[in-house]
Amino acid sequence: MDVVPALAIRPGRLPVPPPEPFHAGGSGTPMVLLHGFTDTWRTWNPVLAALEAHHRVFAPALPGHYGGPPVPAGGPAMITASLDLLERQLDEQGIGQAHLVGNSLGGWAALELAVRGRALSVVALCPAGGWEIGSAEDHRILRYFRSAQRRLRASAPMLPRIARTPALRRVAFRDLMARPGNVTAEAAMAFFTGAANCTVFADAVAQAAAGNAFDELGPIEVPVRILYGTRDRLIRWPACYQRMQRMVPQAEFVPLPGLGHMPMWDDPEVVVRRILEVSAPANSVGVRREATGAV
Repeated sequence: MDVVPALAIRPGRLPVPPPEPFHAGGSGTPMVLLHGFTDTWRTWNPVLAALEAHHRVFAPALPGHYGGPPVPAGGPAMITASLDLLERQLDEQGIGQAHLVGNSLGGWAALELAVRGRALSVVALCPAGGWEIGSAEDHRILRYFRSAQRRLRASAPMLPRIARTPALRRVAFRDLMARPGNVTAEAAMAFFTGAANCTVFADAVAQAAAGNAFDELGPIEVPVRILYGTRDRLIRWPACYQRMQRMVPQAEFVPLPGLGHMPMWDDPEVVVRRILEVSAPANSVGVRREATGAV
């Protein structure tokens, strides 16, 4: 399936955001923020300042996404190749291990990176990959993304107008957020531009349709918290988390009452608090290990 070319989105009175490869800021123990499928690192804007008050934050554009490194053709499967490139991005930033926070596909990537030993802790917000492969939920989510991409292509000339109009923005984001009115015009354009320039869309959907997108997770030796929105219309509790509960039995599953699939837009303060509740104790453990030389 083709993606919408960038030039199909006319800026109008709203600028198309540039394809910046990452955001970095703050100081302290590293924290890596991983966005969802077809999204951009700008999705973390509502929580960046609060997290940067406690951590050195690195929010990259995922491979194959707007601003991110391209995923080479003919190599490993898309998600495996993306994880390899993500590790290279971390290495370039001098980040060995970090607190990993991810939303949707980024939540799954955070768990996979934890299996690879890159995590101090993991907080996954409404993560992908937790449903049973081949289940009704699996097919429903695939249908959602295929339909969303068709709607994006059909409405490309109107996207600046949709972004500028509060009522239209609320309709556009009602499946992803419980409070879509929180999305600004500029943020809406960032979402639209990112989705239009996700070059791995077809490969990712084909891989998911074949049942090959989300492998079994190996052991994870750090604290894991799974946050799920009780009003998430895309990845629904509990049906979309049964496999996740089996794969990560030690994980803490915490509801976000009244919040949707992208809860950092619905209630940034609650999301920041739930993240820091995990990263702060993990920081203390890390300091004690360094002081004693324990491994």
